Amino acid sequence: MSLTATIYVFCTLNDRFVFLLFCRFRITITRPHETKQHQAPILLLIQALYKSSRYKSISCGCVAFLITLLVLVSSSAQAGLPELGDPTLDSFSTRDEQQLGLAFYRSLRANLTFIDDLQINYYLTSIGERLASHSDAAGNRFHFFIIKAPTINAFAGPAAYIGIHTQLILEAENESQLASVLAHEIAHVSQRHLARAYDSSGSSTALTIAALLAAILVGTQDSQAGQAILLSGIAGSQQSSINFTRSNEYEADRVGIGILADTGINPQGMVDFFEILLDKSPDGGIEYLRTHPLNSSRVSEAKNRLSKKARKLPTDSLDFQFTKARLIVLLSKQPAYFLNDDVVGSGLIGQYQKALAAIRTQKPDLAIKILNKLIKQHKHPWLRLALAEAYTEKRDDKKAMQILSDLTDLYPGYLPATMAYVTALNNNNMPEKSIPLLKKQLQTDDFGIIYKALAQAYYANGQISAALESTGDQYARQGYIELAIQQYDNALKQPNISPSTKQRLEAAKHELKTVIQKYNDAH
Repeated sequence: MSLTATIYVFCTLNDRFVFLLFCRFRITITRPHETKQHQAPILLLIQALYKSSRYKSISCGCVAFLITLLVLVSSSAQAGLPELGDPTLDSFSTRDEQQLGLAFYRSLRANLTFIDDLQINYYLTSIGERLASHSDAAGNRFHFFIIKAPTINAFAGPAAYIGIHTQLILEAENESQLASVLAHEIAHVSQRHLARAYDSSGSSTALTIAALLAAILVGTQDSQAGQAILLSGIAGSQQSSINFTRSNEYEADRVGIGILADTGINPQGMVDFFEILLDKSPDGGIEYLRTHPLNSSRVSEAKNRLSKKARKLPTDSLDFQFTKARLIVLLSKQPAYFLNDDVVGSGLIGQYQKALAAIRTQKPDLAIKILNKLIKQHKHPWLRLALAEAYTEKRDDKKAMQILSDLTDLYPGYLPATMAYVTALNNNNMPEKSIPLLKKQLQTDDFGIIYKALAQAYYANGQISAALESTGDQYARQGYIELAIQQYDNALKQPNISPSTKQRLEAAKHELKTVIQKYNDAH
């Protein structure tokens, strides 16, 4: 049987214009032996999210509405679906999961506020990758990101997209507590809980997953709306699905504790953070507890799994404390509050926080004075990065570039230092110095931001073909395949490109077109 749903959705564009989005879904419900490709609702969700993510102005309410309507329309045809647990159901393939993950991440980027501070993200990615390297999914590419939200929450989306809310970082008292949340989410990925839920329970669980993802998307801005979507998606689920989710949580705790210990981080942080959450919300009202069911027995089981050896591992690091301090000042609407020593104290982290607040309040001389004193006592690179920021605020670019040049010599390949130096060089029209730095950085890192800076440097240096190629590389890393191919085509049209460059561009195009073709063949 098949159902066709025509959807008219009013969407706002930059809060000024209104346009009508016309969507038409055809949901074909058949048994797998009757068609070559079983069109499960989760694949329609992938396509809907993928299409909607191409329009960055579409509101999260629009995306959530599409998902919720898909849940409701599909659930009305449950009589034609196989029984729950039917082994003939198609598997939730890795390719489908990657496509859903990318589409979901794009929707998040389009609708929510992300923390794009490179230093903060570098820390989160570094500790996340350390933990992931000790998991069963060590070969996967993980994506860690931070969403600006006043709620305590974290989630593992499809294809290893792991999001952390800012408030969760602020509530964590030490690195062990933050790492315990990351390890738990990494465990969800390594144990393939999303895929297992789909394979185990069929399309109804896939629809519940869709609702969960929509709840995360909407709940970040409106917790009541997010909860409504969550409840509407779960309402039709069987009790076995709920029990399956609970077993996932226990498994993620167990695996997460092992990941923490193997990484050299004290897993006591998991127990401590659980207890913090329960103390703050005995009624389970915290967002994290709604998506990660928690009770005293789960805390006790986690505590019993801690070995004596693991309890002796480090619980904190300066990196975490610097990160938290930087995030606090970044989020503050009144940074001048942190200029008071009675507030920040006389310690290293407090004075670093005061220096950042001085930079934000256009008091670079105060920041320089504080940071020069701290640098004599401590060697952490973030102190010198902040000092360069202060000199930039003072409009002394020469001094800032000297500090960053020395820092890149002291910490070669350290991404925050390299990118800060490159930004200063590009801003001062010195691409001949930034280009070799970026090309060297690409030997160890392969991030879109590096290609973006490289494209800017090439443009400034008059190397248009190379700039277009770098922009294509940036889009390819960010998953915008069609845009990447377009940039490669533009590069190929440039005059006087070398045979080797032409061959490299054609090869890059062919690789991306092959990815598109494989996906189209599968769907």
